Amino acid sequence: MAKEKAPVAATRAVTVPAPEDLEHAKDDALLQLRIGRYAHFYTVVISAALAFDGILLLYLQPDLHSFSSGSWGTDFFLLLPIAAGVLLAAVGLASKWEEYNLWPWEAHFSTSVGAVGLNAVILLVFVLHVANYGSFGGLNIWPWYLVVVYAGISVALLGLVLTWTGWSTRQWLAAVAAVLPLGTTLLVVFPPSGAGSIDSALASSMFLSAIFYQSSGSFLHLISSGTRSHERELITSSQTKMFRAAEDLRAKEEALHFREAALIKREADAENDEMSIKRQQDSLKEARTQLQEHEEDYQKRSDAIVAKEREWAGKIADMDGRERTVGDKQKSLELREQELERSTPLISAREQRLVEREGELTKREVELNQRSGDIDRRTAALPEAEARLDVRKKELDQKTNELLRREGAVSAAEAAGSGAAPTAGSAAADLSAREVKLQQLKLALDEQNLALGRKAKDLADKSKLAEDALKGSADREAGIAAREAAVRQRESDLADQMKAAEERRGQYDAAAKDYESKLSEVGKAQVTAAQKSADLDRTLKSISDREAAVQERERQLRLNQTTIDQRERDVTVRERSVAATEAEVSLRRQEISRGTDLPIAGLAAMAAADRLDAVGTGVRGARAGGVRDLSETPGPMSDERLQAAPQRRIADRLPTGTPRLDDLLLGGLPPKSHSVLVGEAFVGKEVVLYSFLAEGLKRGEPVVIVTATRAPTEVGESLGVVLPQFREYEQMGMVTWVDASGSNATPSSDAHRLGTKGSDDRAGILSQLVKAAKAAGGERDVPFRVGFLGLSAVLAHGDERASFSFFQNVVGILKPRNALVMYSLEGGALSEAQVETLLGRMDGAFLFRQDRDKTFLSVKGLGDVQTRDWVECRATNRALIVGSFALERIR
Repeated sequence: MAKEKAPVAATRAVTVPAPEDLEHAKDDALLQLRIGRYAHFYTVVISAALAFDGILLLYLQPDLHSFSSGSWGTDFFLLLPIAAGVLLAAVGLASKWEEYNLWPWEAHFSTSVGAVGLNAVILLVFVLHVANYGSFGGLNIWPWYLVVVYAGISVALLGLVLTWTGWSTRQWLAAVAAVLPLGTTLLVVFPPSGAGSIDSALASSMFLSAIFYQSSGSFLHLISSGTRSHERELITSSQTKMFRAAEDLRAKEEALHFREAALIKREADAENDEMSIKRQQDSLKEARTQLQEHEEDYQKRSDAIVAKEREWAGKIADMDGRERTVGDKQKSLELREQELERSTPLISAREQRLVEREGELTKREVELNQRSGDIDRRTAALPEAEARLDVRKKELDQKTNELLRREGAVSAAEAAGSGAAPTAGSAAADLSAREVKLQQLKLALDEQNLALGRKAKDLADKSKLAEDALKGSADREAGIAAREAAVRQRESDLADQMKAAEERRGQYDAAAKDYESKLSEVGKAQVTAAQKSADLDRTLKSISDREAAVQERERQLRLNQTTIDQRERDVTVRERSVAATEAEVSLRRQEISRGTDLPIAGLAAMAAADRLDAVGTGVRGARAGGVRDLSETPGPMSDERLQAAPQRRIADRLPTGTPRLDDLLLGGLPPKSHSVLVGEAFVGKEVVLYSFLAEGLKRGEPVVIVTATRAPTEVGESLGVVLPQFREYEQMGMVTWVDASGSNATPSSDAHRLGTKGSDDRAGILSQLVKAAKAAGGERDVPFRVGFLGLSAVLAHGDERASFSFFQNVVGILKPRNALVMYSLEGGALSEAQVETLLGRMDGAFLFRQDRDKTFLSVKGLGDVQTRDWVECRATNRALIVGSFALERIR
């Protein structure tokens, strides 16, 4: 809370307003002070003008009974009051416009707007009356017009009075003084009797009105000059940081208003397009009606032609049937002869290929036998490697026991010097509260920006639908034109058919004569073809038997090859497991060799945790029980115990693919979370990201890989080291690429490989990311994982605002979907402010840092975790090896 200031001499103590009200209070105080000064200055000007006008009336004494016809000689005295009203209304509205144009419902702002309109109408009527324009020239404006002129000045002044909402005594006096000039018009409406009494009454009214308007402006000046001490201090204080943040927020609000205006315009354009489409559809309906009438006429005309066609159809059908029968028999005989001629060399070629395939199968059997022997030798070598690994573990246990014996003396020495550190207080409340408030406002604006982005997307879809409807209308018009052309073509075809029917009737007689001679030739050819067909069937049967035998051998060879491949994969997995275990043992040896960096108790706890991890499921059960008894350990420390705290797991967490990292995160990542890996190159970020994607594929979840620095082929090779079956998952369609590295120069037809122009093509990346997310998630919102490689390469292009807007759009695309997302970011590529801004949009982060030859990992965000301290780690090309991180939980 803000502290109260000490009272100043001759004043009473006041309380400083809250930090979140500083900006609004400053703006209001400055506006009220400015309005008070304007009111005082311009009321002085108006009072002087009215007094001068009254003097002119007394001196010139115009004929006020001749107002029925406009004339400058009689109407001159109204010009100064009208100009005063227009000036005061315009100044009042101009002083408020910048602050209140977005809040027109404020009473004082609406009154100022109405005052401008009223005084503009008064000026227009006066000009038309003086110019004798139409009926305005003969209009008798005396004396009611003077009342209206005073009302225009009073309304403008009331718009300034209503700016203050407290309604103090001075404000009431200012409002009454602004309205009293209307009462002075009674002197003009009911003037005293006597010569020149009307002129004197009007001059008196102007003198009194000048005094009242001056009094009203003076009261407003007194109100604005009576600002309390903390308000004056607020006006003169320099709130530089908050003012700058407020300017940024105002700029964002202006951008949002601009985007809203653009969206409204696009909506209007879309509605106009819909109206034009409706008009085109109506015209198409009329054209369709006319076309149907034409088609009915054509149908009637074609029915007569069809009747004639049917008369000839019976005759032509009989002739065609007999002609086709003869032709079919001739063609079948010719085809049979050609088939026999082609089959003879093909049979010989097939026999030759069968012999070659038998030889290849024999070679493959020999190769498979060699590979089987090689696998047997590699399998025999595995026990030796495992035995060496057991020996190295025993040596590690011996060193651990030695360190445990050293713990007693150190623990006794440490027990004497333990103490509690005083708790330090915090002294940064005001600025933190302000920054939190501004951050909340920024987040609210970001959410509005995302909503506007989605609205713009909907409008784009709506515009696209309108374009499709226009295209469909054009297609329907083209179809109608085509149908008209088809009708005309049909009429010409019917005429041609009539001519052709006459010609074919003449040909029928000639064909009947040829039919008899061809029948005799067909009989002879059938006998010859039957003999050749029997020979061909016998040859084909022999070839089919040989092919069946070859296929059976191929099937057996495929089974053998599948078995050998499975054995090779098992051996490879075991070899990789042994290599990973050796790497972990090496890392632990390095930790032991640096024993001076850790206390003896820490090394002992690390060794105990390592033995628990090495045992397997049995030890996991012991961890669930919560206690690991080391009392039977030989040595002087056998009377003490080390107890490991139980491993807590959160049920809905999803694994990252790195087991030790999952233990650090109490089970893994929260569902639908966005996390980022931040660090220098070659610290292990890519390995963590690859393991994250590999775990998703193992769980049956589709993955989307966005790469901005490396080609998909290179990334695929690195993923193949972590997950050997990666290519199989890719062939199954579970992997979708978004290539922003610029390596995909030509567009690919593969739906799972989406390319862009490069890392600077942000619009293309967002468009392809939407397609990939829809393809991976599907209509049933299937869970999937997204990996973004090289995010810094994309954010480095353009200014900071454009980069942040792009990243917001990426998060906005993936956040509503059932996606688990991980980004990779080079720490040195962006400024610290940009990195902090980016982390503000994340659910969590994994920070890597290097200290000489060591690499450390720290977790930010992501809910509850084991520890947020820096944990030592080491990366290989297959996995990230994380050191011990639960030392404080072992006692």
